[in-house]
Amino acid sequence: MAPSRSSAAALLLAASALAMAGCTPTTPAGDAATNDREAVRAITTAESRAGGRAFQLEAEDGAWEVHVASGDREVEVRVSADGGEVRSSSDSGALDADDGSALAAAGTTLADAVRIAAAQGTGGAVDEAELQRDGTTATWSIDLAGGVTVRVSAADGSVG
Repeated sequence: MAPSRSSAAALLLAASALAMAGCTPTTPAGDAATNDREAVRAITTAESRAGGRAFQLEAEDGAWEVHVASGDREVEVRVSADGGEVRSSSDSGALDADDGSALAAAGTTLADAVRIAAAQGTGGAVDEAELQRDGTTATWSIDLAGGVTVRVSAADGSVG
C-alpha cells in the first residue's frame, strides 16, 4: 500500500526539518539572547571553579570551553551548554606572562565584554571571545554567529 499524498508531504517536511537541524551553528544555545546569557554563566561558573579570571571562551561541541588565569597557571574548564555545570577542568600549563599582565590591567571582565558585545544588537550569538594584545593595548575580541566581530576595550569597555 502506497502512502497518501499528505503522509508523503509530512515525511518530506520532517526530513527537511531534520536536515536543517544538522546545519545549525555549533553554539550551545538556540537563540542569541539565551546563548549570550549562557556564555556569561559559563564564564562565571569556570571562574568560580578555577579560582581565577577568564580570558578566553569558545563554543565547542555543544558546550563551552573557558580558559581561566589562576595565579600563574592557565586552567581549561569545560562547561555545559547552559553554563551551569563544570564537565571537566585541567591545568593547561604556565600562563603566558604577557597575557597575565594584560588581564591584570583589564578593567573590563570577559563576562562584561560578552554582555557589551551582545548589547550591540547584531543578533548574532556569541561563538568565541578572547583577550588580544596590540602593544600596550588590550582588547576583548568577541566573535558572533554570522561572521560579526565586536571589539571591546579591556581598559574601559568601550566598543571600537
